[in-house]
Amino acid sequence: MILYEKPFRLELLGRTLIKDGEEWPFTARKVSELKEVMMEPHLMGPDGIAYYMFRGVHQWENLRYDITLIEPRFYGDEYAKTLGHYHPPSKASQAYPEVYQVLKGKASFVLQRKHKDESVDCIMVEANEKESFIVPPGYGHVSYNTGDSPLVLANIVAGFDSRYDEYLENHGPAFFCTRFGYKQNTYYIIKGQEKLSPRQINKRYGVILGDLLGMFYNKPQKFDFLSDPTKLTPVL
Repeated sequence: MILYEKPFRLELLGRTLIKDGEEWPFTARKVSELKEVMMEPHLMGPDGIAYYMFRGVHQWENLRYDITLIEPRFYGDEYAKTLGHYHPPSKASQAYPEVYQVLKGKASFVLQRKHKDESVDCIMVEANEKESFIVPPGYGHVSYNTGDSPLVLANIVAGFDSRYDEYLENHGPAFFCTRFGYKQNTYYIIKGQEKLSPRQINKRYGVILGDLLGMFYNKPQKFDFLSDPTKLTPVL
């Protein structure tokens, strides 16, 4: 599967990522490592690799372009997913944002922001192939593969250590994405919820996104807001 010919050749051969003819290193998360965040952990099925993470495929200053591959399967009625994480605060005190693009497949993302009273607001974003969107400052997020083939995601993010505790303590995201729709996780108190398209959430936060690799390679300064969230101009 050829992902890009330019600005460099990027190809997936099975579960191996090749950049300009060289195999790119990866880290992987096993199905058993997701058991604590599944809706139906007793139905997780056979173990194996749940998803692959190819980090730093392209870099500029402290920003990096990553690829994630999520295998197609179900854990009971829940779609295959990532563990979920929050971002730490930046120097500007706001948490770092992130941008995503679906390169191959079909995805749903559950975004959540915690209030001081421990309740959360949630945004569900459903994205098709080639669509890009922003994960705003302060939102944790989980990525779901809602298709029947491997989901290939790209993201651009600043360098930091992600925070997984909230998801582990609450046994998953505020909503699980299942073959029957979204199901609330009863460990959370939901204050607000909405479903937005990639275009709607981008418009809300004043960003215009196209193909992430092309933009990042040719005009990386356009992603300064990922290092400094104060450069975002939300139009709420």
